[in-house]
Amino acid sequence: MNKKFILPMLIAGSFISLAACGNSGGDSDTVTLYVSGDVSEGSAYAQMAEKYEEETGVHVEVTDVPYADLTTKISTAVQSDDAPDVARVSGVVPDWADYLMDLSDVAESAKTIESITIKNEEGVVKAIPTDITAVGMFINTELYDEAGVSYPTSEDDIWTWDEFVAGLEEIMDKTDARFGLVMDASDHRLRAFTYQFGGKDFFLNEDETSYMTDEETIEAIEYFKELNNNGIMPKSVWTAGEDASAMFKSGQIPAYMSGSWQIKDFSENIDFEWKAVYMPYEEVRATNMGGNFMVGFENGANPEGGRAFIEWLYQPENYTQLATYAGYLPALEGVSVEYDSGQEAYDIYINEITAADEVSGKQTSDGVSRTMRGYTGLTGAYRDSVVQYLNDEIEIDTVIENTIEDYNNGYLEK
Repeated sequence: MNKKFILPMLIAGSFISLAACGNSGGDSDTVTLYVSGDVSEGSAYAQMAEKYEEETGVHVEVTDVPYADLTTKISTAVQSDDAPDVARVSGVVPDWADYLMDLSDVAESAKTIESITIKNEEGVVKAIPTDITAVGMFINTELYDEAGVSYPTSEDDIWTWDEFVAGLEEIMDKTDARFGLVMDASDHRLRAFTYQFGGKDFFLNEDETSYMTDEETIEAIEYFKELNNNGIMPKSVWTAGEDASAMFKSGQIPAYMSGSWQIKDFSENIDFEWKAVYMPYEEVRATNMGGNFMVGFENGANPEGGRAFIEWLYQPENYTQLATYAGYLPALEGVSVEYDSGQEAYDIYINEITAADEVSGKQTSDGVSRTMRGYTGLTGAYRDSVVQYLNDEIEIDTVIENTIEDYNNGYLEK
């Protein structure tokens, strides 16, 4: 999935030493935790580990591993019976499956969001979400105000996609906006778009013998091409790799369909007035959710200590503190977070997740679960085929055929 749900800035090879107490290698007063994240996330886990040691006397040894190396490093350690006790990961690979802790009790007591809680074929929880990422809409309110175009300020006046596009056309007529809308070149974003038209994107048939799609998804992809052809969207983002985020941050684009991970950056690095707003929809309110996961390993040096740390971290007070430090959308039901900046935008995203159709998390969790069970996963044929479709190299039927073939190969064959 898109950037493994999120691709943060890497802290290459760094190691966070939190206290002098304890030693690794089986010491019951030490828990090993592998993480990969940006400075905010690394600092968040460091602070929580320090708090845990203050409360329990158990030292949490946090090792920040570069994102590109994390899966391989864990797999090597697992096969050598030298796994970390706990790890925060973007997905789960088959090599780990037999060694992962049963976290069902933690998921139940913490009330992790069901649609992205990862279970094996027997329904046992093997990975619990640490955070939620969700697709959403940002707008440049200065351009909207200059053109006199209104935008939703509550859930009572959400646009349809046709209404939203009509507003973009008006802004383009009345201002110097280069285009109306940019969307990251990612099937993660495109899935949210197809869901909003009532589609289910790509899903198993009743016999579970093949993947399929529906007419609503096809209509949404055709609508997406129309937006790229009529100048509402710059075709260069999807077909030539132009940076959608940079285009929006230039101040010349009214709207940007991206995700919650942008809030912290926008709060600090945009010099015009912007907002997160409710996304338009035709048939169904939906987003597309991803995130990262916490796992524990039974063959770590201190699995009992690892489980105790996870249980502690997912207590509402502690988890809320983690989410505040890291700028996470909460992955637990009923948790409210007060952020240092961007509170209004975070609140919009949380409301979007709450109102979203259950399909919004299904494909992500299905993909992680099937990969954990030994399936090879997707190759990116969906996005690549859509790019070809935008370039008039193939027809919509071929987009569908290519994508279904990729799903069948990736999630039905080992």
